Amino acid sequence: MYRRILLALDGSAVAEQALPAAINHAKKFQCELYLLRVVSPLTKSYQTGMASISAVERAEEQVRVIAEEYLESIATNIGEENVQVNIATRIGVPYKEIISFADQNVIDLIVMCTRGESGFTRWMLGSNTDHVIRGAKVPVLAVPAIDVRNEEK
Repeated sequence: MYRRILLALDGSAVAEQALPAAINHAKKFQCELYLLRVVSPLTKSYQTGMASISAVERAEEQVRVIAEEYLESIATNIGEENVQVNIATRIGVPYKEIISFADQNVIDLIVMCTRGESGFTRWMLGSNTDHVIRGAKVPVLAVPAIDVRNEEK
């Protein structure tokens, strides 16, 4: 049914709560698992010259390298599960890059963790998961986040 599954991660423990679902689906359908980390671009509005553009580009590249190292460490752990894992990083608006990556790589299923935001917070900040659900051409598995703060009480 699925040949390629995309798991979008942002480096947080909340987003990583979707890992078990993605791994289980990849094992069940014996398909490739793609890990994607989208890094938001650094603002360039304060720049006045080429030196500052160069500095921002270097900083973005450093952030991208850190994102790749993060994904590589997760991929190493998943590899022990006998799942073929691919990693990718992008710089841009997260939901747009997730949808674009899915289209370009013929992804069959996108897996993401929800943040559990609702009401005013969700309206003000938006939700990458919501945007992906509404914009993707493939099914999206939205894994509800467990609020670890409430679990400790």
